[in-house]
Amino acid sequence: MSTSERRYTLSLSCPDRVGIVTAVSSFFSGHQGWITEANHHADVEGQRFFMRQEILADSLPFDIAALREKFAPIAREFGMDWKISDS
Repeated sequence: MSTSERRYTLSLSCPDRVGIVTAVSSFFSGHQGWITEANHHADVEGQRFFMRQEILADSLPFDIAALREKFAPIAREFGMDWKISDS
């Protein structure tokens, strides 16, 4: 894997609850997305969950616009504040 390969970066925060990591990871693996970096943590006092994932752009069968469209239902389900950027 080259360091110059394009990556999409998903950054999000939402109310903390069970199932967020599974939903996001399953979304990408279900589309053959190759997660190259994953970080997440919860703020117990603020009851917020934070995540950042990098995915190889070429591992997904669609472009960034379609990725945003396809990810939106998960974001709505979990009440996420989110963005996906392109390297």
